[in-house]
Amino acid sequence: MLNYYRLLGVPPTASAQEITRGYLHQRTRLKRLAAHDRAMKARLAEVETGYEILGHPRRRVAYDLLLIQEPAAPPSEHQRSAERLGRMARIARSFNMAVLACCLLLGLDWSLPLRHYPHETVRNRIPVSVSVSLSDPQLAYRVHTERAVFRLPSAIGHRVRAGQAIEVWQTPLLGVVSKVASAESPDGPAPFRPYAGTIYGTFFLLPVLLAAVAGVGVWPGHRAETYVNTAVVSGLLAIITLVIVLLF
Repeated sequence: MLNYYRLLGVPPTASAQEITRGYLHQRTRLKRLAAHDRAMKARLAEVETGYEILGHPRRRVAYDLLLIQEPAAPPSEHQRSAERLGRMARIARSFNMAVLACCLLLGLDWSLPLRHYPHETVRNRIPVSVSVSLSDPQLAYRVHTERAVFRLPSAIGHRVRAGQAIEVWQTPLLGVVSKVASAESPDGPAPFRPYAGTIYGTFFLLPVLLAAVAGVGVWPGHRAETYVNTAVVSGLLAIITLVIVLLF
């Protein structure tokens, strides 16, 4: 006997709303294919029959009784693929939830008042990288003070020297150095952004985009493929965001 639950892509414990959503999804998918494929046209007819049975409470009860008496058949390759995709979708949705939580943490870190340290002394300034361009070699410097660690590109590296007194503005939760200023700087006392501060400045759209993709990936009612695809995209964006926060 044909298993209409599997045909509609819903579990035997599905509610009436879930059965309707499964039917509409299968009907929309198969209707496009049925115009050019007889097998899909036959499958669409089976979906319609399945909904006529499962969508009617009394018919569903009678069908369930018959289904219990039916000997269990091994799942087909299509069914095994659908089950694997369902498991991946659950993992992907959980991953998107974790990413969205991290984005909310970034948003909270950005919105809270910065911690201001007006009398920080630069303990050391260490070169940490060299650009690959031989025509325009660049250094990045890691700067350590009593309460903060941040990186500076070589273009503004001259503004901070070892032993120099500086001001530091740091986010309260993640400790991202957002701004630095020095009265002894040859370019004047105006604050400037180190590398990490760009996540809340130049690259602020990146966590916003990441939150939007992860938000789609946790919203209920999407297909399993949507959850998996959004998890892949949000994973790539999360890696880029993490690189900017940690390395730049």
